[in-house]
Amino acid sequence: MSARTRQRRTAAASVVGSILEWYDFFLFGASAALVFNKVFFPDVSPFAATLASFATFGLGFAVRPIGGLVLAHLGDRIGRRPVLILTVILMGVGTLAIGFLPTYHQIGIWAPVLLVFCRMMQGFGVGAELGGAYVMSTEAAEDSKRGFYGSLPGAGEFIGVVIASGAVAAVSTLPEDDFLSWGWRIPFLASSLVVVIALLIRNAAPETEQFEATRASGKREKLPVLAAIKARPKAIALLIGSGCATAIASYAIQGYLPSYLTNQLGLSAGTSVLGITIASAVSILTIPLAGALSDRIGRKPVMIGGAVAITLFAYPFFWLVDTREPWLIYLAITIAFALMLNSIFAVTGTFYAESLPTEVRYSGLVFVREINGVIFAGTSPFVATLLVDAGGDRPWYLAGYMALAGLASALCIWRLPETAPVRTEA
Repeated sequence: MSARTRQRRTAAASVVGSILEWYDFFLFGASAALVFNKVFFPDVSPFAATLASFATFGLGFAVRPIGGLVLAHLGDRIGRRPVLILTVILMGVGTLAIGFLPTYHQIGIWAPVLLVFCRMMQGFGVGAELGGAYVMSTEAAEDSKRGFYGSLPGAGEFIGVVIASGAVAAVSTLPEDDFLSWGWRIPFLASSLVVVIALLIRNAAPETEQFEATRASGKREKLPVLAAIKARPKAIALLIGSGCATAIASYAIQGYLPSYLTNQLGLSAGTSVLGITIASAVSILTIPLAGALSDRIGRKPVMIGGAVAITLFAYPFFWLVDTREPWLIYLAITIAFALMLNSIFAVTGTFYAESLPTEVRYSGLVFVREINGVIFAGTSPFVATLLVDAGGDRPWYLAGYMALAGLASALCIWRLPETAPVRTEA
């Protein structure tokens, strides 16, 4: 198999799993805001039900580090490819099962209990999914194109968002009774098609040559994650902090914004879904462009630029949202995602992978990403709900939180060394 064929097959395998990951997670996040608070937590106040629903959403992030570290350990020990096949199975089964769950009115307290169990299964698989996709795509790429190929799993995630948001938008047009009784289940059941495609592509993908070389040399750690932390503790801490802006802002927008638009601004549920769909569609193009740009000028300038932009745009973002004008809301979401958040997100996988040696790369990258997820991403919709409530149903405390996260990310990235290969002119 030629190097180019290996590179393309590995890229395809990385992207397809990322599509499934964010299809699952966007679907759950949107449903947490629009459905789960009504069908799984109906016997409490709307505010308490929304908090309970978002707490379930956040639970997936609490489980992710456990699943991520267990599976990434196997990925550093036995290979990237078999682990990434397993992550697809776990994510797919968890999502499909949600589509069959009975409601609270049908089986009482067991309904939210089963929802939590399915969410934990999703989180266990997702914990090692994107990290493994980053590792595979980066290891398979030639040095001068690692930024571009390392960004492709991120583009795959937004393909998943487009598919999921389109599915949610379609079923949300149903009469409310139909939507809440059976319509919301259709996108969850449809995930089985994505799972089958992902398994077929991943099964045909080769193991990366870098891992094969490391395995052949016998240079493998018994506990890769501990070895990574022990070898580079400062870098690990800074890498965790470098992702706080994307985690907080992206999950506040995806996870909390649908609730804010419907409950505080009185807009239809479809407004936020369509806005995120538009932004995600644009992101499919801007992410590879940002990755390719990082191959030209370096990883850090691209990422720091995105972090500073998030800080400057946090308050204007909510000014645009509060106009209640749909086209301005779509514009705000698109600018935030496609041009700012993705300047960091597109380069993150490559930057993390290049910062860690091969024998601990999978475990170290997953540890960084999942600890960031627990601290910042999983709590973001919950914290956003509390901040807006504390501000008298106004979003300015939340905007300040997002702005501070942008500054924190910029400072952490600035303290880390550049990892892109130095270009020499002929």
